[in-house]
Amino acid sequence: MGDMGGGSDRNLGIVSQDLTDPVRSHKDLDKDAALYFRKAVQFYEELSKQMVNHGQVLDLFASALDQVGVAEMKVIIERTGGLVVLAESFGHPVFRDSFKRVFENGEEALGLSYNGTLEMNCSKDIKIQGIIGPCTSLEKKGPAVASTPIGQGNTTAWKLCGLDKDTCLTVLFDISSTDRSDHSGTLNPQLYIQTLTR
Repeated sequence: MGDMGGGSDRNLGIVSQDLTDPVRSHKDLDKDAALYFRKAVQFYEELSKQMVNHGQVLDLFASALDQVGVAEMKVIIERTGGLVVLAESFGHPVFRDSFKRVFENGEEALGLSYNGTLEMNCSKDIKIQGIIGPCTSLEKKGPAVASTPIGQGNTTAWKLCGLDKDTCLTVLFDISSTDRSDHSGTLNPQLYIQTLTR
């Protein structure tokens, strides 16, 4: 869990070196004109790999009227299944209520499961395009991988660093046009999808 009161101004993951630097905009990010953005994103991508390997989740609670670098940290929060709470101050009701909700299941547990995996197996007529949700590809290739990826694609297995009762994942499939019918030309009526969770 990270609590931030402003953007990083030193070392890797930097947003700016000085408060007098002009605030970057979405246009700056789109035009690749934000001075430190690319290197900071690369830093958080590498850090996300380490956190995923260890099954860790990054929840970010940020409080600032200025930018704190959430755009740079987006990849690490998404891949680890973390959450972001951004408020004007640490005393703001939205911040306080959100912080309390994380701990509402008591002192001994946060109502989370950690270090899970989701794997999909399906019949030859179905290809897995990908998944949308708080997970990271385990890069498991196979005949069920679709040629057009969507979300976290090009795999049949994903890691979920943290999940709770509200975690939502969407798996996208493609019915293969070349294998839709049997040798007689009729559509194969029996398809299967198997979901393995660990």
